[in-house]
Amino acid sequence: MMIFFLFLLPSFAFAQIEPLQQLDMQIPHGSLTLSHAIRMALDSSPSVKQAAIRIEAAQAVVGQARSALKPMVSANIGRRHQNSTIQPDWAPQVRFNDSFDIWTAGVEANWLLFDGFARRARILAAEYSVEASEKTRDETRRLLAEAVSGAFYQAQLAVESMLIAQQNRNFNRALEEEADIRWQTGSIPEAEKLNFAVRALQAESDYLRAEQSFKLVTVVLAELMALPDAKLPTNLYPVRSEADVLKQAVPDYDKEFTYALQQRPDLQALNASVAALQQNKKVQQGSYWPKLILNSGFDYNKYEGLKSGDQEEHDAYAGLHLSWDLYQGGSRAAKVREAEHEISALRQQKRQQILAIQSSIQQAIASAEATRSMYQRQQQSLLLTAKIREHIEKAYRAGVANLTRLNEAQTDLVRAAGAESASRINYLLSLQQLKAASGRILNDEGGESGQSVQ
Repeated sequence: MMIFFLFLLPSFAFAQIEPLQQLDMQIPHGSLTLSHAIRMALDSSPSVKQAAIRIEAAQAVVGQARSALKPMVSANIGRRHQNSTIQPDWAPQVRFNDSFDIWTAGVEANWLLFDGFARRARILAAEYSVEASEKTRDETRRLLAEAVSGAFYQAQLAVESMLIAQQNRNFNRALEEEADIRWQTGSIPEAEKLNFAVRALQAESDYLRAEQSFKLVTVVLAELMALPDAKLPTNLYPVRSEADVLKQAVPDYDKEFTYALQQRPDLQALNASVAALQQNKKVQQGSYWPKLILNSGFDYNKYEGLKSGDQEEHDAYAGLHLSWDLYQGGSRAAKVREAEHEISALRQQKRQQILAIQSSIQQAIASAEATRSMYQRQQQSLLLTAKIREHIEKAYRAGVANLTRLNEAQTDLVRAAGAESASRINYLLSLQQLKAASGRILNDEGGESGQSVQ
């Protein structure tokens, strides 16, 4: 009885497996190119819009600083009740008590004529702050374009993996159908037929994993492009990767680094920030100088309820007022030193940023050169592996090669196809990272990474 149940156990196990639904292995494709994706992201991204709003805020600060060049006019009006007691010097024994209302009104204009050139320095500092905000916005755009590029190429790589899995599944399904006919005629064992079924199922699993990666990366891409519900429409799926990418050569380091020094927005933002701090230093130095103010105005006072009767007074005045702070306990010198240290710290930050740019350009070039060489070899390897698989397939059908050798040849072909597509897309990604490192990514908006699939 034990032998009987052990014999039937595999049949029971297979009987409990539910039949699988037919997997629809549709390869996603659309008309979205990399340059189009970057443009959409830069136009719609909330982070870029936030940076643009900060530019407007900085421009408003410039208006505040410029207002110091113009006179300031103020007006006042008021009323108060007053109780007064007067004891004249000429009659100490006499006191005069009175209760009355005072109405006051006036207009005064003050015009700062000179303050040690601090006003001009404040205006220049505000203008440099606007420039720094503009470059910070460009830096936000650069980083966003780099992130979009990474997601775009990851989506292309997932599509290539899906295509390879589909071709692998189709190959094994075709051999499974032929093996089923041969098994029914008794020319091959059932295990040989089941071998192709298992490998076809493995290929479908590979497809599902690649499809999952594609869906996840399209969500990220939709988020970067600020699309509603973070969902990428099917018509905006990325185009297939270019077949021939070797026409794009690896740029020269000196040329790219020189361009980065002149065009990288983060470096330009640091330069503008240093200039703004230098002007702030001049503002502090201006406090050593005297201030000259032109002052003029008109006052009107009316007294109501006096025992002697109502009274009105008015006067007009104009003059120059000079004030000079000779000593402030050393606070001015301390503020100047603070500005100098902030400038030094920012210059060191710029130096560190230049080192980081040099490193990123060197890394991108090294990665591009390596992936280019790998792609060239993977291209040749794929061609040779495809020929080997083709010969072994013919030999297997003719009964010369065994099943194990065919499986090995097909596995080698799948691996070679995956390596070829990965090295091709990684080469494109390395070139794009190099553009991001030098700042060129904002000029050509990513370039074209493929033609639209019809």
